[in-house]
Amino acid sequence: MKGWLRLLGLVAFVGLGIVIFRAIRQYREDSAFDVPQATSLPGEGSRRVISPELLSILADPGDKGPVELITDSSGKEWLVNRRNGFRYPVEDGIPIMLLEEGEKNKDESLIQK
Repeated sequence: MKGWLRLLGLVAFVGLGIVIFRAIRQYREDSAFDVPQATSLPGEGSRRVISPELLSILADPGDKGPVELITDSSGKEWLVNRRNGFRYPVEDGIPIMLLEEGEKNKDESLIQK
């Protein structure tokens, strides 16, 4: 009887170890896709930038294509869709990706043919 209890305790201990191992592995897999918050550039005060990971997954809400980040002569950042000329403003590191904003800020000179 004592042998069975020891075996049962060993099986429970191994099972607990497996559960902990799988939980840690799942946590690491889930956190691999966390998008870091926008960070401040050193020496630029409170100006924040869009992280490259976020920029790589952003898409134009109209045609679902990729956008690129540009800075105009006044220092304002825009997300630009070169296929239709829509510009979406970036305010404090937060892109304003609304179709109305893109239409309002459309720039024909940005369209690539």
